[in-house]
Amino acid sequence: MQESYFKSLKTNWIAEWRYTEFRFKIITAVTLFVSVTLQLANYFVKIQQRQGSDLNDIVLNSIPAKDVSFPIFTIIYGMLVFMFFRILPNPRQTLLFTFVFVAETCFRMTSIYLVPLDPPKNLVDMHDKFAEMFIYVSDTPITKDLFFSGHTATMVIIFLMLRKRSDKIFGFIIGIILAFLLLTQHVHYTIDVFGALAFTYLAYFIAQKLVEKDWRIAVLGIGIIFGICQTVLLLA
Repeated sequence: MQESYFKSLKTNWIAEWRYTEFRFKIITAVTLFVSVTLQLANYFVKIQQRQGSDLNDIVLNSIPAKDVSFPIFTIIYGMLVFMFFRILPNPRQTLLFTFVFVAETCFRMTSIYLVPLDPPKNLVDMHDKFAEMFIYVSDTPITKDLFFSGHTATMVIIFLMLRKRSDKIFGFIIGIILAFLLLTQHVHYTIDVFGALAFTYLAYFIAQKLVEKDWRIAVLGIGIIFGICQTVLLLA
């Protein structure tokens, strides 16, 4: 089975890579994503320093704050590995993922800029060693990257990318559990979690439309989204 999986992965990617249109699309998406990611550390430092608003969240008020960092990161990274195992043999599916992730990241950076919030009361610091090394580039917790929730958005993307019915059911259940754990940790307001559902689906919808278009239109579309995000990163 393992040999068949990797053989299929290699065969499908070699076949798809022959198409110039596919190469232009995926190289553009990956390049833009790396470009945004490299700017996030400085962006989050600025976000962390600004004054935001406090929300009276009746849901959080009813949930005692607890440190559930370990199950949160186990779910996030475990599900990402599971999703990549499923989609990598399908180059078109992988292409869709790159477009969705670029759009979702740009939407999130923009919404964080436009909706300044202070962290919820009783927040329990959550240390994500991976994010601290490659995104925040700091071991100081970032607590004001709130609306909308990146962890929830990641789980929504995973759910949308999975194709098998049993995988989707599993992803849905795990996603609900993750949302509850995030609220238990008090690292997000309830609106951050629900906001992630709407914005991530919008990113998925737009990405679906773009990957089906001619490569020129696709590159232009994702470039416009990146341009808006770039403006926000510079203004922050």
